[in-house]
Amino acid sequence: MRSSGFFLRIALALLLLLSVGGAMAQEHEEVKWEPWGPRVDEIFMPIKTNYSALISEFERGEIDIVPGLSASQWIDQLKANPNADVVTNYGHHVYYLCFNMRREPLDADVVRQAMAHLVDRDRIITELLQSSVLPLASFLPPSSSFYKDDVPARSCDPARAAEILDQAGYKMDIATKIRRDPATRKPMREMSILAPSGSVGPSIAKLIANECRAIGLPVNALSLNGNDMFSKVDKHEFDMYVAAYSVSRFPTSLTSFFHSSQRATGGYNKSGIKDPQLDKALDEISYALDLQTAKEAADKAQVILAERQPWITIYSRPYIDAFRKDKFTGYVPMHGEGAARNHWTLLGIRPTSGTAGVLRWPLTGEPATLNPCTYTLSYEAEVLSKITDSLMAVDPITLEDIPWMAREWEISTWEPSKGKHGTVITWHLNDGILWQDGEPFTSGDIKFTIEYLKKYKVPRYAGSVEDIVKVETPDRLTAKVYFSTESYWHLYNADLCFLPEHIWKSVWNYKTFSPWRDRHPKVKDLTKLIGTGPFILKEFAPGKYVRLVKNPLYWRINPPDGAEN
Repeated sequence: MRSSGFFLRIALALLLLLSVGGAMAQEHEEVKWEPWGPRVDEIFMPIKTNYSALISEFERGEIDIVPGLSASQWIDQLKANPNADVVTNYGHHVYYLCFNMRREPLDADVVRQAMAHLVDRDRIITELLQSSVLPLASFLPPSSSFYKDDVPARSCDPARAAEILDQAGYKMDIATKIRRDPATRKPMREMSILAPSGSVGPSIAKLIANECRAIGLPVNALSLNGNDMFSKVDKHEFDMYVAAYSVSRFPTSLTSFFHSSQRATGGYNKSGIKDPQLDKALDEISYALDLQTAKEAADKAQVILAERQPWITIYSRPYIDAFRKDKFTGYVPMHGEGAARNHWTLLGIRPTSGTAGVLRWPLTGEPATLNPCTYTLSYEAEVLSKITDSLMAVDPITLEDIPWMAREWEISTWEPSKGKHGTVITWHLNDGILWQDGEPFTSGDIKFTIEYLKKYKVPRYAGSVEDIVKVETPDRLTAKVYFSTESYWHLYNADLCFLPEHIWKSVWNYKTFSPWRDRHPKVKDLTKLIGTGPFILKEFAPGKYVRLVKNPLYWRINPPDGAEN
């Protein structure tokens, strides 16, 4: 059995790194932020899938931000650059191997459990990443308040993996050196681990595949373009894949990834796990009335997941972002989000001299869609988050919810049926918020969006809207959202990516709708992809770039007279 003592040393090293680096950035006197903006005229987002080339362009001053640094040589290289500011924050990041439990032999627990003993986190971290990341066996990252640090973990032990398979009847065929399936007595079929090209993924997949083949599991690694890979994943046309994901700050991420209601095409449960006891624990998270109950349920769910092993979590890394400090200032470090991913950096970043200007902010992968109902990739979210806005925001220092498009809200209960109680969220909107085509954003858009998502059963939002019974709009600035159940999380379920009714009311097939390609019916130079956020989509040149420009109608573009942060 290989030693896992390195895990502790890496964890301590990372904690030390953050204590003198990113964590320092979270000190209140160090963090400055403003609730208005944006301060740049344009964000130019070239698509850069070669990270080495991206680093070179950053050093030459051709790129202004490098988000999501991971390799130590690049981190050290940029730290030595006097024009670079490398900012570190804890991140809600998970890197994992996902099994497709719909396919044999991966539908057998023992096969997945055996493979968990073949993942050498020590080697992946030291040889492939060469950086300060946290080895991860739990299903939520250490940055989460719901992280469980004592989840039972299967250490790297190929001999134990072989023993498990032998005991379950997967015996080695001497002639082929491939194990036989005990049900068919035939050699196990060839299986593939998909990995997105242009990342560390292919190397991780190859390492795991080699360990598998060494004990008679016919597994190979297959590198694909990220969009092609995730297209297969979305259609469940895969055996296994490796990828990274940024989870939310809430344990409801577990429900999204592992509840059986999310198994459908387009849902987040890519593994296809369907376990009644797991569903029960996940439902307890979803319908918890307080954080302690949610924590207990999340612990229970993570223990079940560690036993069933639909994923093998491998590591979690901090968010390390580099900025050209000689050219831009105003970026905001934030726990769990990093400095390049949060709303306050989007609003506050600005040139160190002069005004406005163009910010060159690369996309490290190409969006396959910019449809807010169907997007799944982080690159797509990165673009859409700059175009859309939300009813609530998160204070970057206290991490508490603060009013945003909603000036205030109320949480109450009602009786959907005799003796049963449900949550009611009442939103009171700020007046004067406009869609990017000048139409007002009203409570009618909230009502329309929720009813649209329910009517067409949009998988991405199914968990948020499934318990909503009705939406009332007493006036244009008030929306009352009625749930059939009570939950602490319904406040967040009622804050969605809202759709402009005047655009989407004629869209009956959301799956084929391409709003970023369709021209706006009334406003020149706009597409049908409009939001209420700080930037407007100006151009998307596939394979080349995305170009965003400042929204002149943005409701927070200028501070009110005399306002101070």
